Amino acid sequence: MNQTCFARTVLVGLLMSIATACPAADEAPAKGGPARHVVQIGGRDIVLPAPPGCERADGRDPKMDQMRDEMLGGTNRYVARFEPAAGTDDAAKEREFSVQVMKSVESREIGERTYAEVREQTRAELQQSIEEVQKKLDSALKDQSGKIGKEIGVETALSASDMAVLGFFDDKPYSLGFTMAMNMKAQVGDQMEQSRVVTSCMTVPVNGRLLFLYAQSDFKSEEDRKWGEQAVTAWRDAILAANPRVEGPSASLFDWSSVGRSGLIGGIIGCLVGLVSWLTKKKKAKDLSE
Repeated sequence: MNQTCFARTVLVGLLMSIATACPAADEAPAKGGPARHVVQIGGRDIVLPAPPGCERADGRDPKMDQMRDEMLGGTNRYVARFEPAAGTDDAAKEREFSVQVMKSVESREIGERTYAEVREQTRAELQQSIEEVQKKLDSALKDQSGKIGKEIGVETALSASDMAVLGFFDDKPYSLGFTMAMNMKAQVGDQMEQSRVVTSCMTVPVNGRLLFLYAQSDFKSEEDRKWGEQAVTAWRDAILAANPRVEGPSASLFDWSSVGRSGLIGGIIGCLVGLVSWLTKKKKAKDLSE
């Protein structure tokens, strides 16, 4: 995994601290179709078709997987991550896909009717949360930098700035898409990287379980933003097509006050972790060559 990718994962985990993936069984893909991965969320099987041209990435390095989840804190957890094949254009642009769930509701029955009732509430909360998250981010990043440095045995520093929700997309009543961008920087020993990244998130109930889907990329032009919004929307459609559709109970049975905030934080931390991971691997490679 490259530099930007690991730094991305670290920042998004940190924000979650402010506010695990279950072992997956792989199904044989349909003829000519993407690989299908089955994960357990709240005791229920969810089928995740791999995004086109991507491979399942979590499980390759258990230590890094654990670090990613720790950065998300007690609010969210990673379910799965997918990366484009090495050497492709998407890999060069530091792109990746991931799925998270909010721990407090992952076992709750949340269907399309349920989410449709609170979609606008979630949208409003997202818009209100960005300032709160930015204010608390600096101290959280400092704490997390120390923890990561201890874990990998080298001084680590993380920072993020200029976070903004760029807008909302998606015209379905049962899901909500939003795009955010930020500048990020990560230093691991003498290795340092900084970049601007864009993340498109889709909050959607799948087979009665609420998922946060993310598509992340370097942010060099508006084409990168368009890619993220189109890619995560297409992935949502593929996931919904692979699972039963569930209406769900009334939203009045749940406390929805932090769902929007959790989606925002999950996206930010996810961006930073990718960069830290890449820098760590780069440092190890350098140490071995000396």
